[in-house]
Amino acid sequence: MSQTNVALIPISKENEIECISLKPREDQLSLVASNADSLIHATKEITSKPYGIYAEDSMVGFILFDNEIYSDGYYWILRFMIDERFQGKGYGKSAIQQVITKLKNRNDCKEIRVSHVSHNIVANSIYKSCGFQETGEVEDCGDPILSYKI
Repeated sequence: MSQTNVALIPISKENEIECISLKPREDQLSLVASNADSLIHATKEITSKPYGIYAEDSMVGFILFDNEIYSDGYYWILRFMIDERFQGKGYGKSAIQQVITKLKNRNDCKEIRVSHVSHNIVANSIYKSCGFQETGEVEDCGDPILSYKI
C-alpha cells in the first residue's frame, strides 16, 4: 500500500481559523474535542505543540502531541482528528506515522502514548495499524491507553 503524503505544519495565527473550522462527522462529535478546545488545551500543556495535517495545500486534520517529554516520562499524542471531508483517505495513519518518525529522533523518547474514547474503534484501529499496542491501563475517565515502544 502506498503511503499517503501529508505534512505536519505548526498551527499559527495564519492557519488557526482554518484549523478551528475542521469538524469530524456528526456521529463522531462525542469522540473528539473541538479543535478550538484543543488549541486552548495546547496553550496550557507546555510540552505539546499543535499541528495542522496538510495534504497538498489543504488542511485535512489536526494533531496535538508532545515535543518534549511529559512529566510522566512519556511522549503523548493528546488530540487527533481528520475533517469529515477527508476521512478514509489514509491521512490519519500517515500523520501518526510522521509523529512516530519525528519522536523517534529524540534521545529521551522511549515510548509514545495515546488514549481515546473507549468506543472509538476507528481511532483504535488506526493506532494499532501504526504499531501501537494496548497497555491494559486506562485514563481516570476510563479511556484505554495505547503505547508505541521505540
